Amino acid sequence: MTAHPSALVAEAFEAQRDRLRAVAYRVLGSHADAEDVVQETWVRLARQNGAAIGNLAGWLTTVVGRISLDLLRSRQARPRRPRTSW
Repeated sequence: MTAHPSALVAEAFEAQRDRLRAVAYRVLGSHADAEDVVQETWVRLARQNGAAIGNLAGWLTTVVGRISLDLLRSRQARPRRPRTSW
């Protein structure tokens, strides 16, 4: 069973959400992708004991950065095809 973040951890996450979205956007250049990265970060936080994380802001920033870079790497490995208009 997955542990859920406590109310205090959830509140701390929400306080960081805009900053985390900005970090992801700077890496990815897409608002939609940045929001997806922040949501994935929330899911990963839910799997952790958030209360045991000593520096939550640092942990969140690291996770956002890693997820963003993984997304960039996967795009480079599988470049998107340009859409053709009919």
